[in-house]
Amino acid sequence: MTTTERLARFEAAQEVLGFLMAVRAEWIYIESKKAQPDASKIAQWEAEQKAFFEIEDGLRFDDQDGIEQVITTYGPVARRIFEAR
Repeated sequence: MTTTERLARFEAAQEVLGFLMAVRAEWIYIESKKAQPDASKIAQWEAEQKAFFEIEDGLRFDDQDGIEQVITTYGPVARRIFEAR
C-alpha cells in the first residue's frame, strides 16, 4: 500500500469516528430539548461519544491494523446512520 493510500485509510477512519461523535452530539442535543429528556439515553450517548474520541485519539498513521479495524467495525454503522437520514 502506498503512503497516499495509507493516508487515505487513516483519514477515512478519522472521518468515520468524527461522524459518529457528531451524530451522538446531535442525539444528545435533541433528547435534551425534550420536555422530559431520557437521562439514560443521554448518558449512554455521552459514553459512546467519549469512547469514539478515545479511539480516534489513539489512532496512529503507522497502525494499519488499528485503522482497518476502525473502518471495518464502525464504517458500516456510520453508513447505516448516514443512509437513514
